[in-house]
Amino acid sequence: MSLINFLSSKLKPSVECEALCEDGYSANNLIADDTEQLARGFMAYAVTKPPVEIVFDFPKAIEVKVIKLWNTNGALRSTAFELHGKFEGIWERVAYVRDLAEGVESVTFCYQSDYNSRSNAESAATQAQNKKTFFFKTAHRLLSNASSLKVIICASKRSPPLLRKIEVWGLPARSLEKADRELMKTIWSEIINPHGFQNSQDHGQRSPSRVPELNEYSTLKIPEEFLDQITWELMIFPTVLPSGKIVDQSTIDKHSEVEAKWGRLPSDPFTGLEFTSYRKAILNLALKARIEKFLMENSEHFKTVPRSLGSSFVRRSKNRHASQFASLCQRHSSTAGTYSSLSTTYYKSSSQASATATLSSPILPPKRARLSNTSSYRLETQALTSTQTSSCTSSSFSTNPMPFTVASSTTTASGIHNAIQEALQNATRYTCPPVDIKIASCIRCNTEDFSYEILTCRHLVCRACLVNLTKEEMCICKTRFRTTDVERYHKL
Repeated sequence: MSLINFLSSKLKPSVECEALCEDGYSANNLIADDTEQLARGFMAYAVTKPPVEIVFDFPKAIEVKVIKLWNTNGALRSTAFELHGKFEGIWERVAYVRDLAEGVESVTFCYQSDYNSRSNAESAATQAQNKKTFFFKTAHRLLSNASSLKVIICASKRSPPLLRKIEVWGLPARSLEKADRELMKTIWSEIINPHGFQNSQDHGQRSPSRVPELNEYSTLKIPEEFLDQITWELMIFPTVLPSGKIVDQSTIDKHSEVEAKWGRLPSDPFTGLEFTSYRKAILNLALKARIEKFLMENSEHFKTVPRSLGSSFVRRSKNRHASQFASLCQRHSSTAGTYSSLSTTYYKSSSQASATATLSSPILPPKRARLSNTSSYRLETQALTSTQTSSCTSSSFSTNPMPFTVASSTTTASGIHNAIQEALQNATRYTCPPVDIKIASCIRCNTEDFSYEILTCRHLVCRACLVNLTKEEMCICKTRFRTTDVERYHKL
């Protein structure tokens, strides 16, 4: 079972930090959904001295396995950390690291038993950059059912306390209900595999990576450009990596599974860089078409050639998209914004409600016939027929009303034109600004060159006035504020 990064924004974690931070480097960047904010990380104010505490809260209890944090941001770095877990409302230390060397860029906390069981050994350069630290023997009591985690930055090297990035890998706690555990796993599978590609071996079907086999007597030579640059097998789904190499999609899936066992996100097998929205693998459709043409033209050299190469894999990939799953999670989520317990009673009530809505849905009216230049005679005939029918059956209509209204056939093109003009006159226009809009200006000097906003009173100030107001920590409107209550104001 692959580990889950519970600090992913899709899993709704929260973070708190009482220390002042630099502009744009708040603690919320550690769990932000935006890639730019996530790359900035957390950095305390320049005059802040350690220790600095950062508390992470999870919507549901988790079982922590690995915690990895990055302690450098350019030339700035922190040199000592402590991890604390909460048990019965009391914080207890579970691990610590101090006096980090200058070349160390990240620290990994894990259990010693899990570290010894790993079969893949890292290179010496990676071990020098990443320091391994083990949890205490009593940490399992705190981390097996953890809903909060505290990270303390104890020391820094001639820089303010900072934490560029942190990941908390683990599994749903065993104390949770089965529905909650399955929902967490489903959300994580949608995060790492948004397009819904599944492993065909899980369903007992033939693996899509199996290519047509050559006959025993065949001497056909497959072009090198059709071969995977890692496995040197004929590709079915040729995919271009960010490094420029072309491999099969099955090779990327196998590499992602191995990385997930180590608690890492899918990455490029050649460079090790993680996939992002801008740096990701792209399917080479042109090369795939050439491979299919090559197989069809040389089908006599193969034992069996499918009619459409990898068609079953494509059909299985057309599953629920990440956006559809997000709407599903919002339907099951509580008002607090976290994933709640899904019980069988909820499923029964929702299915009964949907069935009732289907049975009680009204009968839709028939579609109106399309108007044309040669249909005037038909419209007049239908109008006369409908008039005679309505006069003959007026009593039946009064006792048994129809579930829909018969559309009038006397609507002309001029009436439609008038309706459109009236709708356009009443429509709101966004191309020109309103006439009665008030030009914003500084609350103190009334200049239009302002760039800051005081959140307590919602007043805009320029930089020069903000320096004077910060000394007294009071606005012109006699409202007190702190430095953290001031944010940059971006003009539209």
